[in-house]
Amino acid sequence: MNPLSLFNLLEKFLNNGEGGISVNRDYCVRLKSPMASCYECIDRCPDLSIKITDADIQILKSCTNCNACLYMCPNYVFGIKQKSDEEPEKRLVINNSLYYFCSKTNIEKIDDKIECIHEADTLDIITCLKEGNNLFFITGDCNSCKYNYFHNKTIKRVKEIAGFLNAEENFKEVHINEFDTRLFLDALKNDAHKTEGSIKTGGRDGAGNDKDESLDRREFFKNSIEGIKNNAKKFTQDLSVGDLPFSELYSNYIDFGDKNDKKINKLLLKKRKDIFLFLKNNKGLTALLNIRLPKLNKNCVFCGNCWELCPTGALSCEKNKILLEPFLCTGCNLCKDICSFGAVRMYKAKNLKEISKQRILLSQDEIL
Repeated sequence: MNPLSLFNLLEKFLNNGEGGISVNRDYCVRLKSPMASCYECIDRCPDLSIKITDADIQILKSCTNCNACLYMCPNYVFGIKQKSDEEPEKRLVINNSLYYFCSKTNIEKIDDKIECIHEADTLDIITCLKEGNNLFFITGDCNSCKYNYFHNKTIKRVKEIAGFLNAEENFKEVHINEFDTRLFLDALKNDAHKTEGSIKTGGRDGAGNDKDESLDRREFFKNSIEGIKNNAKKFTQDLSVGDLPFSELYSNYIDFGDKNDKKINKLLLKKRKDIFLFLKNNKGLTALLNIRLPKLNKNCVFCGNCWELCPTGALSCEKNKILLEPFLCTGCNLCKDICSFGAVRMYKAKNLKEISKQRILLSQDEIL
């Protein structure tokens, strides 16, 4: 075992019991109202380590830091306690093919592994398949794994994406016993030799500009398949906060977050921004992301529950009008769950226009 793997194992052991998981209670729908229908984190935690009471969320000592909870909650209630905000690379790119290795594969020379394939970034998967590149999940014995539910859910989702993009042949899940490890390691080694020092790259970038730049090996891998994380970095160079659909709210959160009573969920804002940037470059893929938004009918009595309890601030009321900031809506269903009048319905956004501008859901004049 190399020193880095040993260090990661030691760090995980030391954090065990304290959880290593941060909790942003302000965004939990179950703490907002007992009428919320969401039980996902409680029901699906592999270690049964999450307990939610009427007033608190507890991470129990049985937590093994598997991080499954990070990928379940639409409001990103759970996060990782770490000093750096930078996410580690959990993928390998060889010959324009994207590989994710399950931690159960036990290949010592490959350190870039994920606990389970459900950690694979959805936007990277979409980008990979959209560009005609190959996607490989290298897995172990998933049927007996405690993450089996997450594995099956991810496979179903990736197949839906591949079908939408007519790229079924580009996605393959391979059991480690059927995977040619030696051939892959040789390709990895050869690729490393090719990319030692710096590499001169040409062509055109994502914005259509000519590019001629030297990239070290790490940057070469990042740019081999232009996933959302890398596109976002380039795109934001020429993108001001004012260009975002929720610019004023976003600015207030970033500039004045520490002064607000509510704890700001920066991870949620980052993820929403990533999706916005992705859709700016891929407008035809909005429907693929399953963005669900509320709409109101005339059963509404303006009781105020939906906008007062909305955990992300997507709903508000001004001048007798209920407003939706669609890009802050995570489709958590709380507004629908707590409405006693059946006034809220959820629907799937079909295009970028539906999520890019604040709009009026209902005016009080319409129901008088």
